[in-house]
Amino acid sequence: MSRDVQRRRVLRNVILLWLDPNMNIDNDEYKYLLTQTSEIIDTIELHNDPDQCIDFCTDLQHTKVFIILPYPLAQQLIPLVHDIPQLYSIYVLCNDAIPPSQQLNDVTPKLKGYFRTIVHICQSINQKTKQYDHDSVPISVISPTDCSKYDLNELEPLFMYSRLLKQILFDIDRHLHTKERFVQFLREQYQAEPVQLSIVDEFEQNYKPDSAIRWYTRGCFLFQMLNQALRLMDSNIIIKMSFFLYDLHQQLNELYTFQSAVWSPGVLYRGQGVMKSEFENIRKSVGGLLSFNAFTSTSVERETALTFCPMLSQDPDTVPVLFVMKINQAVKSTPFALVSSMSYYEDSEGEVLFSMHSVFRIESMEQVDDVLWRVKLVLTNDEDRDLQVLGEQLEKETSGSTGWSRLGQLLIQVGHFSEAKEVYLTLMDSLSSDDYEGLANCYHQLGMVSNGTGNYTEALNLYQQAVELHLKTFSEGDIALASSYSNIGGVYYKLGDYHKALSMYEKTSEIYHKTLSPDDSALGTLYNNIGTVYNSLEDNSKALEFYEKSLMIRQKILPSNHPSLAVIHRNIAIIYEKAGKLTNALEFYQKTLAVQEKSLLPNHHERFGTYNNIATLFDTMGNYSEALKYYEKARDVCYKVYPNNDHPDLASVYGNMGAAYDQLREYSKALEFFEKSLAIRQRLLPHDHPSFAQTYNNMGSAYDNLCEHEKAMEYYQKGFEINKKTLPSNHPELAISLNNIGSMYDIMDDYPKALECYYQALDIKKETLPSHHPSISNTYSNIGTIYKRMEDYSKALEFYEKSLDVYKISLPPNHSNLAVLYNNLGILYDSMENFPKALECHEKNLEISRVVLPANHPDLATKLNTIGSLLTDIGEYSKALPFYQEALNTARKSLPPDHPDLQEYEENLRILKDILKLYIKSMKRGCKA
Repeated sequence: MSRDVQRRRVLRNVILLWLDPNMNIDNDEYKYLLTQTSEIIDTIELHNDPDQCIDFCTDLQHTKVFIILPYPLAQQLIPLVHDIPQLYSIYVLCNDAIPPSQQLNDVTPKLKGYFRTIVHICQSINQKTKQYDHDSVPISVISPTDCSKYDLNELEPLFMYSRLLKQILFDIDRHLHTKERFVQFLREQYQAEPVQLSIVDEFEQNYKPDSAIRWYTRGCFLFQMLNQALRLMDSNIIIKMSFFLYDLHQQLNELYTFQSAVWSPGVLYRGQGVMKSEFENIRKSVGGLLSFNAFTSTSVERETALTFCPMLSQDPDTVPVLFVMKINQAVKSTPFALVSSMSYYEDSEGEVLFSMHSVFRIESMEQVDDVLWRVKLVLTNDEDRDLQVLGEQLEKETSGSTGWSRLGQLLIQVGHFSEAKEVYLTLMDSLSSDDYEGLANCYHQLGMVSNGTGNYTEALNLYQQAVELHLKTFSEGDIALASSYSNIGGVYYKLGDYHKALSMYEKTSEIYHKTLSPDDSALGTLYNNIGTVYNSLEDNSKALEFYEKSLMIRQKILPSNHPSLAVIHRNIAIIYEKAGKLTNALEFYQKTLAVQEKSLLPNHHERFGTYNNIATLFDTMGNYSEALKYYEKARDVCYKVYPNNDHPDLASVYGNMGAAYDQLREYSKALEFFEKSLAIRQRLLPHDHPSFAQTYNNMGSAYDNLCEHEKAMEYYQKGFEINKKTLPSNHPELAISLNNIGSMYDIMDDYPKALECYYQALDIKKETLPSHHPSISNTYSNIGTIYKRMEDYSKALEFYEKSLDVYKISLPPNHSNLAVLYNNLGILYDSMENFPKALECHEKNLEISRVVLPANHPDLATKLNTIGSLLTDIGEYSKALPFYQEALNTARKSLPPDHPDLQEYEENLRILKDILKLYIKSMKRGCKA
């Protein structure tokens, strides 16, 4: 690879690769390629190694690849690589004409042809790049149903955020982000790109606010970078370009004001290739709204627009669409203007450019011919009822004294914490030292950033600084202090100091009740937070009381799918889960996720919690493979939201993944994830934080399963000591620790101590959990097992039956815990010589295991062998034979040839066959007699 390509990936949507083992940067053809394409493709890479080139291509995100391949290497590679999603166009360079019979045009429409000169390749690349850039303007579609609900949070997130971003960016102090800072940034990005640097030099010397249109229509890095940033909601780049966004909008607005008095286009046209998924949304949304979320080029000439409608054969992933836009110049709308005289290109006659976030009503659509669709749009105006409602709700979401403050709130809301921090630090630099209120607001918002990134100690310090500054202007009970008190309470909660959290929330509540109406949204948030603290303290009735208060307020004042309602749904799900009503809990978690999918960006940190909760619920229900799918989704969100991979949320999901692998008997992998979880928590949290107890218990379990019992006991006791120090004496986590320690005493054959631990655990669970909760059943079963080991079979049976009664109420009929219990009952009845009951229980165990385990799982072989042995013991030899045979066949598929279990099954089958031979011989002798 000729140079590092990772650092600029965020800036571009297209990259050009030339793969040729014999090519070098001094080659005349390569130099010609640079001069002809660098204006519109800011990064061109030369590769000599095919494997490295393919790896590089597949690692790219949000970027399309144009690739040049030499003949005959192309003939080998194209069938192998054409399905790579990032690959957009393939060009084959050959010295001689290639007969059609040897060309691979039928393999993929991505192949644009066989070219004998680099000149023709450059012409095609320039054309295709312009087409791709033209088509990459981000679109949002809002169905008529969503419009009629006036429900902000059922809209595409990109629609909401681009609209609000537009309002904010045009209301900010632009001296904080200037052309000079942007140029400095560009020089850092393009330091190895001389062609791009020459354009940057030209931009630095010649750019003026009244040349924004000329620079935008030039199609260089400004156009590509801006559209890419708006499409991906890349706040960092958007902030850096905010001066240009403003200048471009203002120049369009001035032209719009001037031209509207003398010119009305009536109808405008835009042709483009629309992604099939977006096209389906448009087709389903006639009567709804369509938004172009970036600056959008159109034409007064239909034929000109049609040249941008690609043929299906050129890109099978898009649908050619001609947008026909009705314009009523008499109503106020998004600014647009005829820009032909200001465009960089002389052949742009009839080009009309719209400012960002232009919204149209979808009037109708129809298919024109075999490939082309016509979509009729009507430009909305500022008095459109749907847009007014949306705008009002958006303004409520991000109130603030300045545009920069509102922008910071927006960035926090969408989870872009590093960009939000940059905004508030920049804003602080512009404030005077005696602007206590302005500085307090910045400290408060920076506290929210630190809170969002998991740096709770720093967040606490920032919130306290905000309070100190507020107190220089306001009294102790002023409403200005309430949000800081509330957020301090939230940090104490995350640090595990629940009583301090309640104390701060009570301070907040006193202020709110004196200054706010009973239905104010801030009270709804506060009640939810108080409920969450009581939830952690296992006071479920108090938690439910405050959740219901919060829900009542939010249902009165919020749209039905507002993110805050998702929070309440989640919290109610947690209460259901604690009550053992797992189906209800899953229903409410899925409601939570449904709201978040409509209202939050895909990588928003709030989705992490929902994925994690659904995964944990599947864990409880014994569906560990499904649980891992959701844990992995949660982990992937963490990777993208917290790039340094150092956050308590990631520690939590690592711990949960470890627990799932533990249940799947992948113990070494489980321990690996537990250690990752512990390492993060040791860096971020106090040494006695309650979450350490969970990590220590998990590690104890892994060591237990790896038969390292001394290490297991060490970690179980560490977990117990932390729980005993930080939690109420009846907290369920204490019961878990006692249960784990009891299991170690069981292994050490210290049955009295094991029983003591299990009974203590049972007392806690009975006090805090519903009588039919699965956790109580687990403890009944553990006590039953100890009595069985002590040969007190009647007591053992009593507790096993109690466990079974609870499981039948609380778990699905095929849950793996039921299989374990039936196995224990079967062994107990065998010990009591009640063989029919023993056989019945083992058969039920096998029936469930066939449902929950893979067909070749070694545990199935064990269960089959157990039934075979039992039937052999009671003289049912012919019935025992198929069980022994199936046990052996199953084990052969999953165990190595020298595994002792496999040898045991072979020996059992051999002995049974010998017994059957003797039995048959004796039967024959009996017949002869």
